[in-house]
Amino acid sequence: DINTDDGSCSYQVGDLAHGGMVFYVDETGQHGLVAALEDLTEGATDPWGRGLYGYEWGCYEESINGADGTSIGTGYQNTLDIANQGCTTKDGGITAAQAALDAEINGYSDWYIPSKDELIEMYNTIGNGGPEGNIGGFLGNSWPYWSSSERSSGFAWIVYFSYGPTLNYGKNNTYRVRVIRAF
Repeated sequence: DINTDDGSCSYQVGDLAHGGMVFYVDETGQHGLVAALEDLTEGATDPWGRGLYGYEWGCYEESINGADGTSIGTGYQNTLDIANQGCTTKDGGITAAQAALDAEINGYSDWYIPSKDELIEMYNTIGNGGPEGNIGGFLGNSWPYWSSSERSSGFAWIVYFSYGPTLNYGKNNTYRVRVIRAF
């Protein structure tokens, strides 16, 4: 972060601040979004028995009231809408949204799952699509990351951080979760 003439701080993509790595800054330079430095893994499941992996989006074949926001700034409300639905996962574990809301990382407890566009922005700035490459430490294999944006009762949006496509997959699948927070 850079101190400005008025004593405030101005942030840039890639800065370590507010509990994570900055991947989006608004036009003022003083507010934006940070990604946690690691994927959520506590309580995560791995359907293939290879150790901790990720979470189900949950709520398969249930339409969520809300959770359809895709733009930057909608991830928090989406995450709340999913958790407030009170639905479950196929294996009885907690949903990705509940795991995000339960997370306490670097002294912050207001983490959530990024919306589709927030996740795309993360890929394009601190992921493999960014000008400096994968500075966010995303696991670049073929496994995708969940967004909080629902596509339909059975599907939600994901982004593959290995090469960038955005697709929608069944909410009963287990994928990685990288939480974010606003500052």
